[in-house]
Amino acid sequence: MRASLVNLAVFVSSFALLGAAQSSDVCGEVSAVLKLPSLAPPHKVITYGTISECICISHISNYVGSTSLTVSAVASAGRSAVINAITQMVNDCKKQTCHYPPHSIPACQHGNPCGFTCTDGFTPFPYGNHPTTCVCNKPYALCNGKCGLFKACPSGRPVYKRDLPGGLDQCPQGLTSCPVPGRGAHSMECVNTKTDLESCGGCTLPSYHGHIPEGIDCTAIHGVSDVSCLRGQCVVHRCMSGYTPNNLRDSCVRSDDDSEIVLAND
Repeated sequence: MRASLVNLAVFVSSFALLGAAQSSDVCGEVSAVLKLPSLAPPHKVITYGTISECICISHISNYVGSTSLTVSAVASAGRSAVINAITQMVNDCKKQTCHYPPHSIPACQHGNPCGFTCTDGFTPFPYGNHPTTCVCNKPYALCNGKCGLFKACPSGRPVYKRDLPGGLDQCPQGLTSCPVPGRGAHSMECVNTKTDLESCGGCTLPSYHGHIPEGIDCTAIHGVSDVSCLRGQCVVHRCMSGYTPNNLRDSCVRSDDDSEIVLAND
């Protein structure tokens, strides 16, 4: 990122992109019966039910144990056996090798196995059911890899407590000192909680002062596809297939639409 982006927000073109490397995954629409031998003698083969779901290889570990069907299978056949079986299901179906744009995470959907959700405040483009990239549209600006409304753009390097004069948590006006995930309670960074997607409305981790976290990670909203943090509140613009924004537009709720994702049969 050029030096001009270090200390001020630069309003780039209406379709500003960050030139980061794309990630990839293998995804497919699985429709198969899960049958595995029990771990207990005489190792009888048990039929647990039909899995009818859009699954990516990288998400199988999280998927296993997320439904009553897979929970039962893990209890009887073991977690490794279930993961291997579902991995084989993905490889045996009409799988696709998916490539994802920067600022996105996989969101496998029926009819669109290579679907994705934009993160960091970016918006899917072109609009519709099959976007190909994530963009940062005006009036939003790109700042340290995030798309949002910024009055200023501080350095992308986290400001840690040990770097601050006298050990005090001092941040520029308009920014809040929040703990850095994975670095311990005494490592802090300066965050604009009015626009930061992962610390919207406040810090999301407790600080060493004992302050209770009041923020929300907007990207963690279940079923969300496109979300922003505006004035410290998560605003849902779009949800994944099978979900719809609630009346307050701060979460996604199950819809009765025919496109709803089918979960594994219990």
